[in-house]
Amino acid sequence: MERLRNIAAVIDQLSERTGRALSWLMPAMVLVIALEVVARYLFAAPTIWAYDSALMLYAWLGLLGGAFAMKRGAHIRVDLFRDRLSPRGQAILELIGAPLVAFFLCLVVWQVGNAALDAWQTGSRRPTEWAPPLVLFLAAAPLGAAFLLLQLVSQVIKALDVLMHGGASR
Repeated sequence: MERLRNIAAVIDQLSERTGRALSWLMPAMVLVIALEVVARYLFAAPTIWAYDSALMLYAWLGLLGGAFAMKRGAHIRVDLFRDRLSPRGQAILELIGAPLVAFFLCLVVWQVGNAALDAWQTGSRRPTEWAPPLVLFLAAAPLGAAFLLLQLVSQVIKALDVLMHGGASR
């Protein structure tokens, strides 16, 4: 079990570092949106790149930040029910839900990953005036889902640890 705990710790550290690195995308996104607002409403000269740029930053921030949120327990769940359970009950609930979450994430990696690969190979672009490469948008989803899958492995390891050690995670 010690080896599994070490794996979980490495995954947790990866999620934490990725989340902290991604947090720098938020001020960049705010700056892009602020520049667009100033250009549009102060100078009546909207840009052709700001919308796509903000959307791309938001996609990367939101989709790759999912593992960071999962690690910190910030994902949406029915806490009213879950919080009433003992640590062992919470671990069992985690283990029951994990296969469904893993199945969904595998579908995202597979399907959107294929779409991103296709966009990269064909050079597809967003259907906007600026027309940035579509792969820059699509690649965030399978990569984010892969990071979430890794964090799910960590969560499962921790849930198993709780069950094996009488409700007290080490």
